[in-house]
Amino acid sequence: MLDKEIEKAIRESVSEASQAEAVANRLIKWLEEMSKQNLNETDKSERLELVYDAIKIEELEMNNED
Repeated sequence: MLDKEIEKAIRESVSEASQAEAVANRLIKWLEEMSKQNLNETDKSERLELVYDAIKIEELEMNNED
């Protein structure tokens, strides 16, 4: 289980970056699974790829230019 303060910080950061709530959910799930340390490298990579797929990079880059 992820510390509640870490989860809160992730959710706040995702919101501030105008990302979907799904991004926070996937990041939290990924961190929880990684902490179990029973995933092989392929599983770790696949879970991280799900997080990457959820992030809207173009919008994030445009917001950072403002």
